[in-house]
Amino acid sequence: MKIIMAAAECAPFAKAGGLADVIGALPKELSRLGHEVNVIVPKYSLISEEYASEFVRKESLEFDFKGLPETFGVFEYEHAGVKFLFVENDKYFQRDQIYGQADDSERYAFFNRAVLEIVLHQKKRADLLHVHDWHTAMVPFLLKEDERYTSIRSMKTVLTIHNLQFQGKFSKDVFLEDFEMAARYYDDGIVEWRGSFNSLKTGISYVDKVTTVSPTYRDEILTDFYGEKLNSFLQERQQDLVGILNGIDTEVYNPATDLSIEHEFDAMSMEGKLVNKRAIQRRAGLPERGDVPLLTMISRLSGQKGIDVLEEVLPILLAEEDLQFVLLGSGEDQYEQFFRKLAADFPDKVYIHVGFDEAFAHLLYAGADIFLMPSHFEPCGLSQLISMRYGTVPVANKTGGLKDTVVEYDEQLKAGNGFLSDFSQSQPFGLALARALAFYQQPEHWEAVKTNGMKGDYSWSRSAGEYAKLYERII
Repeated sequence: MKIIMAAAECAPFAKAGGLADVIGALPKELSRLGHEVNVIVPKYSLISEEYASEFVRKESLEFDFKGLPETFGVFEYEHAGVKFLFVENDKYFQRDQIYGQADDSERYAFFNRAVLEIVLHQKKRADLLHVHDWHTAMVPFLLKEDERYTSIRSMKTVLTIHNLQFQGKFSKDVFLEDFEMAARYYDDGIVEWRGSFNSLKTGISYVDKVTTVSPTYRDEILTDFYGEKLNSFLQERQQDLVGILNGIDTEVYNPATDLSIEHEFDAMSMEGKLVNKRAIQRRAGLPERGDVPLLTMISRLSGQKGIDVLEEVLPILLAEEDLQFVLLGSGEDQYEQFFRKLAADFPDKVYIHVGFDEAFAHLLYAGADIFLMPSHFEPCGLSQLISMRYGTVPVANKTGGLKDTVVEYDEQLKAGNGFLSDFSQSQPFGLALARALAFYQQPEHWEAVKTNGMKGDYSWSRSAGEYAKLYERII
């Protein structure tokens, strides 16, 4: 098959979250299965020169956008059997960040049309177009409804929901201005949902299949609690809604070959893990001790991630227990302030890095003992998979992909790879963390839970196979 993917971000070129990791890894696995894969992403100015200098300008294309002719360049970069195509337009992508711009709707409306222009001008027709999240969800709508794309209208489409919370909701005027389609599409409820133009809802309406990034999240979003006010609409399409668990790029995240960490190691010889732990402690200015449990969290700081849970748990735990905590992340100001105060109150136990540092993230995965994920909801989660790959034990809430991947440790069987709370059953995160800390003091059990985690298969190979089967069923 020839498959085209379109997304707003892609690792290692431009990354804001887990979506980028998926777009960086899944196409490579599909290529290994023998499929031809093109990935289309914006050419942001924040892409490192290390990569941008290798891009080859392929062509310039022009189309009418918002009443005026608009030109964009197409740059090509081949890696691991995948052809990456970058859409260059300084007006929309010469920015210092990916999201959070006042004109995001216009920027991604432009990108949606640019994707279709690229597909339209390719000599070899694609079998399937796979779009991701709200930023590209209008592509299937335009494909079916805009007469410019009649010649490629038969192409099949798939939309993956990475996080239902983000739907691309705007006003009717924004829809009319940015997409230049008839008002009836809004007035008849085709692109409208609950009083707003809704990009994601529109995409769900038009694609052949909708996927989520874990089986549990697929079921959760059909309910009132997790459905983000789209659940009644999703229920209408639940026969076409499929949950496929994300994987991770096991070449990028490999403790035996990772050059970002202090010392390589694997499940058979974990001595290097302690070297990485001490490297974290040195960088953080914390006492260099191998015996103290080192807890970490790498996260966007938002309500979804359960920071409110940590506001209750961590101050008491740090006051009463001998442990260390290191955070890498940024987000809502109230949560950043909480962690800054925590570091001020416990300077010998807590280190906070507000922002993101890819190399430091790898070191934290490699050197920490326990990884915290008290998420209220988690479509899939990649951090628990990466942490287990590096022998760092996750303590997580039982939701979404966390429920699908983290298995409560059983001391009788020495089976399981982590520890779970369950907010839906009033099982608090603090108790799950207490269980983890208790087993940390029992080397025989702690080695077992670490090793179990490291021996798991978190690669994309199985999931890519599921996507390929899905594609084959619909083309």
